[in-house]
Parts: sequence; structure tokens; C-alpha cells
Amino acid sequence: GAKESYNIITVDTLEDYKRLVVDESDKIVVVRFFAQWCKSCKASAPLYRKLASQYSSEVKFVDAPLTKETAFMHEGLGVPSVPFGHIYHPEAGLVEERKLNKKVFSEFREAFESYVRGSCDLPEEDEGVGDEVSFQ
Repeated sequence: GAKESYNIITVDTLEDYKRLVVDESDKIVVVRFFAQWCKSCKASAPLYRKLASQYSSEVKFVDAPLTKETAFMHEGLGVPSVPFGHIYHPEAGLVEERKLNKKVFSEFREAFESYVRGSCDLPEEDEGVGDEVSFQ
């Protein structure tokens, strides 16, 4: 099931993924797909944890480890390699799919921060938000 550490929730079933990631209606969700044996994943993990510790009050961070049990999930979600990141927006769904290795982490971070900043511009009232917000 879902475990939490560093403000990061670990998701290892499709049910949890759907419930915690896809069905999230309030927060931006960042997912890190990684494997225990992957050196590049280990190298970039501290950067991801740092991002999570800075933004965990307003953003949900999720770890999706690659195992024999979750391989089909990674495949079904179109994850080409690890480490890899998805960013989900509560209004728009999956908005970013990017590599998460150390070399390009700053690009991922910039993309992520643009959504976090952008999400501050939405009107505060809940009624009718979905109708008049445009993402152009």
C-alpha cells in the first residue's frame, strides 16, 4: 500500500496510483518513477526529496518504484526510462512527462515551478472555476 516518508508517498499498485495521483482534485501531483538498482535514480533522489520538502504543503509528491509487480504499471503509463517524472495538474490532468536524471533536473524543476506559480492565479472561489479557466 501507500507509505509516506520525506513527505513523499510511495505508490506500488495501480489502484493507489489512480486514487492518489489521477483522482487528486485539489493539488498538483508530482510522480517520480525510479528503480532501486538504477544509479541515475539514486543520484537524483536527493534533488527530488529537496523539492518535496520545499513544496509539500501545496503539492503532493509520489514515488513509484519499478518492481516486477509494478513494471506493467510503468509500461501502461508510458514511462520510457527511469528516473522519469510526471506532473499532474488538478484541472488539466497529466501536463508534463520528463526525464528526472541529475543533469536535467533543473529543467524539470523549472517546468514544475511554472505550474505551481500558475496555479496561484486561479480564482479562489470553487464554483465554476473549471468553466472559465483557460490554459492558453
